[in-house]
Amino acid sequence: MRQALLLLLLPQLLLQLQLLKAEETPQGHLEEFGKQGPNLGIDQVDGFIPPQEFINEYVRKNKPLLFKGAAKLSPAFNKWTDEYLSSMVPPRPAGDIFIEHSKKENRSQGYNFVHFKKFLEIYNTSNIYMVSDVPEYLLSDLLLPFPLQCRLFIRGGLDTHVVWFSSGGTSSVIHHDAYENINCLYRGRKKLVFLNTTKYPEQAEKIIDREEGSFSSVDVDKIHQVRSFENNLAVNIWWPPRTEYKLGECMPQYSTKLNFNRVYFKTIENNIRGDVDNIRLVLKAILPKDDRTEASLMKILSGGNEALVANPEFASAVSSIFKALDLNMDGELSDEELGRKLTRKDFRPIYKAVAAYNIIVYRMHETAGNGPEADRLPKLFRTSNSDESVFAPHRTWTQPEPPGPEEEEDEMPTDDWQPPQAEPEKSKDEL
Repeated sequence: MRQALLLLLLPQLLLQLQLLKAEETPQGHLEEFGKQGPNLGIDQVDGFIPPQEFINEYVRKNKPLLFKGAAKLSPAFNKWTDEYLSSMVPPRPAGDIFIEHSKKENRSQGYNFVHFKKFLEIYNTSNIYMVSDVPEYLLSDLLLPFPLQCRLFIRGGLDTHVVWFSSGGTSSVIHHDAYENINCLYRGRKKLVFLNTTKYPEQAEKIIDREEGSFSSVDVDKIHQVRSFENNLAVNIWWPPRTEYKLGECMPQYSTKLNFNRVYFKTIENNIRGDVDNIRLVLKAILPKDDRTEASLMKILSGGNEALVANPEFASAVSSIFKALDLNMDGELSDEELGRKLTRKDFRPIYKAVAAYNIIVYRMHETAGNGPEADRLPKLFRTSNSDESVFAPHRTWTQPEPPGPEEEEDEMPTDDWQPPQAEPEKSKDEL
């Protein structure tokens, strides 16, 4: 009888325990962020909307928006196969990219540069994750989204661009972006979960517990954020929040001529300007003040090695650097040419010439290895597009201490921007 009573009571006890557990355990407990609910959809449009509507109805109101199919408008959508990307990559260091070593974001993890071709060979069978500026040689494949085709954005209102590239399965930390951004997905799928900070400011403040990086320390698999699935390739465009947007200076319709290499991304350009300024500091330190001619530059960079001077490829690279620096074309490099602030049309050719020189010199060092002839090889100019794996101290010019920081310019220094001609509408026959 006692056994029968216990058997009768056991289902009731189990039921009570289950009810108690359900009451104490909140929805989505120890599950991915976003499963706690309630989850609401976001606005969606086919393609793009005009800049005025995007800024006024979404950016100003802090509302997310999905542009369905809009990434297909950029040439990158069809061109960016692994084979195409590999064919476009220049040698090191110009072809280096920045990678993370874990698909699950950890902001204390190590980072480093690898050659893009190497990444393409191994990323499908490894845990690495490309998080890097769009390489220079791929900028023309990306069109600026129509909502950003305004003079303000083209001339310095945009900050930077970032490629996110992996074999899938990535997850970010829960974070707050201090920047506005558009994420353009070219491969795979992404899941983005947003917390409405306008409606739930206190909850957002509690979740973001790492103020130094505006992110949360919680385990994103147990309570996000952004996740990627399948082979995944996306490009972000970032810009700082503004109180005013000059929306009267925007394209009336989508221009397919405005690719990324026609846009002044402020942080990208400032990094290049900084590299060129550092290179000029090196040259100012190593060139005799009373002899800053092309012949003197050749003698210094070649180390007096006659074989290098007679090498057409090396000689041409040195000559290109000198000609890019000699702004007044008088055959001498003045203090002003090595010291004054440069405009984009001045520092870009210098950067390009040094990049070509570095490719040649790095190849020489790779061929020589650690042999005795390596000490007689020319040195590299350090730039921010790679790390010590390329710019080892023994083969890189020592960087002098830079002067105090200069104020950054909000826009391009020259006022030569003109909107591209509007694309003529296609006839039905052309479509």
